[in-house]
Amino acid sequence: MMRVAIHALATARPSFQMTRAEWLEIAARISPPEVDRGVLARLAERSGIDTRWCAAFESENACFYDAGGIPGTAQRMALWSRAARAMALDASTQAIARAGVDATAITHVVTASCTGFESPGIDAFLIESLGLARDARRLNLGFMGCHAAVNALAAARAIAGSKPQATVLVCCAEVCSAHFHHTARVDQLIANTLFADGAAAAIVAGDAVAGVELAATHTTLIADTAGEMRWTIGDRGFEMTLGARVPAVLEREVGAWVRGALDGEGLSVSDIGGWAIHPGGPRVIDAVTAALALDARAGDPSRAVLRECGNMSSATLLFILERLQRAEVPRPWVGLAFGPGLAGEMLLVR
Repeated sequence: MMRVAIHALATARPSFQMTRAEWLEIAARISPPEVDRGVLARLAERSGIDTRWCAAFESENACFYDAGGIPGTAQRMALWSRAARAMALDASTQAIARAGVDATAITHVVTASCTGFESPGIDAFLIESLGLARDARRLNLGFMGCHAAVNALAAARAIAGSKPQATVLVCCAEVCSAHFHHTARVDQLIANTLFADGAAAAIVAGDAVAGVELAATHTTLIADTAGEMRWTIGDRGFEMTLGARVPAVLEREVGAWVRGALDGEGLSVSDIGGWAIHPGGPRVIDAVTAALALDARAGDPSRAVLRECGNMSSATLLFILERLQRAEVPRPWVGLAFGPGLAGEMLLVR
């Protein structure tokens, strides 16, 4: 397969940014009376998050969780549609400009989101809004979870690697704030505390020298862990189930998998210059760095994105890759993300 590169990365967020203190006010408002406010404060403190962007609390959506009780799934999908489209257009416009390509040269659009559905979807919206060719091929990856960016980039790599003239727009857009819950369940309170909104886009194409090489992707489905993380559709939005064992499972399983994948690429852990570890939470970052016996500083880019933006599901990994690129961190880089299954996805960038 010919060399495939990421020619540009770009990110976008909603207009509403909230601090941890502002979140605690909101959390107290949307949680049942029986939830102790001290619990909410402790969860926020342990989250490692200082600020997040959330479309549910933008001025035009300010009453989303206040008016008429708990929003139904249809209301949440309407919020997702508005916010995901706006962020996807912003990130994609930036990525096209940074790559220096003409929008009409884009041959394929690969989109990913696990926080909403509609058809025609974001892929068709981007073709219309960006003025892409009407015959651009479309692929939407739905409901995969936090690791979907790797799957989207893997699809883009396969397309660009087999079609020399292909230019692929990849866009991940997530509106997690559409699914905050009025609940006393601890795992859902944690999800409320961790998740945020954001979108990221990449331009992927074959090239002999330009861009950062999208060298390989690897995947694993960890046995006997399907109940540890689930993302299901309920009558009152999408519902996250988070098992307490997730960090321990990752610390036990990730080391051998990643080392084996790197060995197949002729690399070892010590060869990797930068790590983009999806920040499912501080304990996930700690578990992965421990599993690979990495210096704790290897998780700093992930912790910084978590601290500044929260967990934006599939978009988050691209935020971290953009940070590595801006900081001119020496390659190769490894991206790691985990989602329902438990599934692990790995990206190698040279």
